[in-house]
Order: sequence, then structure tokens, then C-alpha cells
Amino acid sequence: MLVRQIMNKSLVTALPTTTVHEAARQMMEYNVGSILVVEEGGKLKGILTDRDIALAVAANSKDPGSTFVSDIMTPDPITISPDADIDSAIRIMHKAHIRRLPVVDNGKLVGFLSADDIANALKWEFDQFMGIEGAYTKQGVYATV
Repeated sequence: MLVRQIMNKSLVTALPTTTVHEAARQMMEYNVGSILVVEEGGKLKGILTDRDIALAVAANSKDPGSTFVSDIMTPDPITISPDADIDSAIRIMHKAHIRRLPVVDNGKLVGFLSADDIANALKWEFDQFMGIEGAYTKQGVYATV
């Protein structure tokens, strides 16, 4: 299975000059835990997570209305190609201790892959496998122990 098959193409983005307050409002509106930070033209500059906001703004009593996304985002995040396989994505996420991967194709942001996306896809594949195995079992192909 390839990243392009399960990546999310509905992206929530913000400019580096967006305030943290506005970014948090977008996260709430779209029910997401992160925002991709892009510059004019759509080039990926960073990623901002709800955890970034909690640790950098709330815990330090910063004003979210005057703190910019660029002040607290993770710059130059690790990315993955849409043509990479899911096993590669899992290895990258595990090694880097991250749960989200922007998907970039020829320098352009084209999608977003989360650990939840991968888990849901693997669950679907497993369910399909179990359904097929169940069909064979009902036909007596597999012996019962």
C-alpha cells in the first residue's frame, strides 16, 4: 500500500504570520490536531501541533493573539513522498517519534499522513483478510482443530 492511497488531501494550512489564536481556532473548527505552515505559493515551512501550542504558549503564559505560528512551529518537518510505501512511513514515524507526516511531491505539499490514517488502513486490510479467511473457513477449505 502506498502513502498516496491513504493520505489525507484535505489540508488545513496557515501562513507563518498567522497568530497562534487563529491557528488554534482553525484546529477547533476543522477538528484537527495540527496545521501545516506554508508560505505564499504553498511551500511547506513547518508544522504546528496542539502540543506545540500547549507547551510553548499556554505553559509559558504567552499571548496567543500576539504570538505567531512561526515562533513556535516545528520548522522543516520530516516529509514523505506519496509514492513511498506504508512500511517506510511507519519506520520514519517510529524512528523520529512523530505521529504526523506531511506528504510532498516535487517540493509541493500534496497531502498529510497521520498514525491514525495508517492504523485505519491497516485495520481495513485486516478486516478484509479476516472476511476472506472466514469465507474459506465456511466452505470447509480450512480444517477445524
